[in-house]
This record gives sequence, C-alpha cells and structure tokens, in this order.
Amino acid sequence: MLILTFYANLRGDWVGELFDNETRLLATTHPATIAAAIFAMEGYSLHVETYEGSFTMQFPFDIDERDLLGDLMQDEKMGKWMSLFCFYSHFDFANPLPCDSRPDIHFRTAVHHLPRRLVKVHPSGPKPMDFEKLLEERNRSIYYPRHWALNRTRGNSNG
Repeated sequence: MLILTFYANLRGDWVGELFDNETRLLATTHPATIAAAIFAMEGYSLHVETYEGSFTMQFPFDIDERDLLGDLMQDEKMGKWMSLFCFYSHFDFANPLPCDSRPDIHFRTAVHHLPRRLVKVHPSGPKPMDFEKLLEERNRSIYYPRHWALNRTRGNSNG
C-alpha cells in the first residue's frame, strides 16, 4: 500500500513522504513529483496520514472525496500542498502536452529516484539534453533519497 505522510521542514513548508508500506520511497516539498511517482508505479489509491487522521483516497483524486481529505489538513499550507497534489494526480505524465515541460521533468525526477523494480510506466522519448541540470534544480526540493538518509523508516521524522 502506498502511504503519504507529512512533516514540516525548517522553513515551515510541508514535505510529503511517500512510502510503500514501511519502505520510504520519496520525500519532497513538491506535490507534482509525488503525483508523478504514483503515476509511474501505476498506483490507484493512496493512504494519506496527518496528525488530524487518515484516509485512503483514490488516485487520480475523486472530487467526491474532497471533504474527507479536507478534514485531514492541518493548516492552509498543507491544504494548498494537497490541492496541488490532487490537481497533478490527473496528469498523464507519460504523454505531457508538448508546450508544457514541467510534468515531464517531475516525472523523470520521480522515476530517477524510485527503485527500478517499482516503476511500471516510463517517460516516453529520450531525456532532454539538459536533464542533469534540470534534475539538479528539482533535487533542491527532494529530501529523500539522500545519501545521509538511506535507513529512514516510517514514523521517524528526522529528515
């Protein structure tokens, strides 16, 4: 089961942590990268846990679940994070619009950081020529995986 938890970074921004059961997969301040990771793994549901409670939502987000999900939001910043996540949950990251490069880089970043065995959908076409530079930019919002956090497990919020 895919699980999404949260913790605040030093600036007070929410970091979404994606787990596959007890295994930490990805932690980032950017909801599009988490949505892209779930898309890449062909996830169809996600268990969201906050200090306010927990809820298993559909992926992509079902608008009929908005009140249940809204009850879990701890503050306005988390609400904005989840609102963007729900928006991005409807993207076809494998076939982004040609005029919009952002979904592709979020998708490639997620696939780059996920264990290969979990990736079911891969980006179409070759990497952009400037992928390494774009990845370095995106990695500013990635908290995991990092070399210093390899042994992180669910419930330990020291990231």
